[in-house]
Amino acid sequence: MLGTGYYLGSRTDVVVALPLWLHPETIRTVLGRADLLAIGLRFSLPTLCILLCHELGHYLACRHYRLPATLPYFLPAPIGVGTFGAFIRIRAPLRSKRELFDVGVAGPIAGFVALLPFLAWGIARSTPVPIERLPDFEGSSALLFLPGQSLLQALLTRVFHGPLPAGWILDLHPFALAGWIGLFATMLNLIPLGQLDGGHLLYAVAGRRQRQVAAVLWLVLAGAGFYWNGWFFWCAVTLVMGLRHPPVLDEATPLGPQRRRLALVALLIFVVSFLPVPIEVVPIAF
Repeated sequence: MLGTGYYLGSRTDVVVALPLWLHPETIRTVLGRADLLAIGLRFSLPTLCILLCHELGHYLACRHYRLPATLPYFLPAPIGVGTFGAFIRIRAPLRSKRELFDVGVAGPIAGFVALLPFLAWGIARSTPVPIERLPDFEGSSALLFLPGQSLLQALLTRVFHGPLPAGWILDLHPFALAGWIGLFATMLNLIPLGQLDGGHLLYAVAGRRQRQVAAVLWLVLAGAGFYWNGWFFWCAVTLVMGLRHPPVLDEATPLGPQRRRLALVALLIFVVSFLPVPIEVVPIAF
């Protein structure tokens, strides 16, 4: 239900007054119209599939190392797209940097592989449209939730639609918006700080030097907050987690060349998924 309102709020060809939180009006409207319910499912089901694949990557890596771990749990949310994501609980310490690396990298790679077909299919079926951005909210006839643009989205847009003229955007297909949610989740998890997946990978690669590198990266993230205020929130989250990664039992065993190459793959995924401004609320004229 929330997915319907979120998706329609990203379209230029629809004016929607559905609240983006679990309001009785949202429930009545979506359940009372089969077309709106179908739109919501075409966005929400791929989104849940992508998030599930990410966590299953972690889970299967844990099973490989015989680490006790729960199956993925979804976190429902009464706002936004209806979920805060998913997680698993690992009920044992990770013994070596190799274990830490393999468990940490499995999730982002699995989620990225899962989102690619949805994103490519969705962008191919999205519609290029011109928009007129207004300088302020007062003269607007509508507010557009404009998803941010990553390098991967820009590349796929160019492949399927060619270079868009200035002032044009894509009215996203539901699959494309689900892929964007997957990119957003992948990017956040690969931030190389704290207990995020990227923090695990940085520690596994850099060892004790992670402490110095993390401090610099945190300052970079704080600087990004002047372009999008949401980065300040993630600065606070990573501070609460702790910038210093706790040590594993075996710090001496090196990762080896194959895992270091896989670390470069994870870095590439982070770069092509990165959204400098993940989302904007843009006043437009119809």
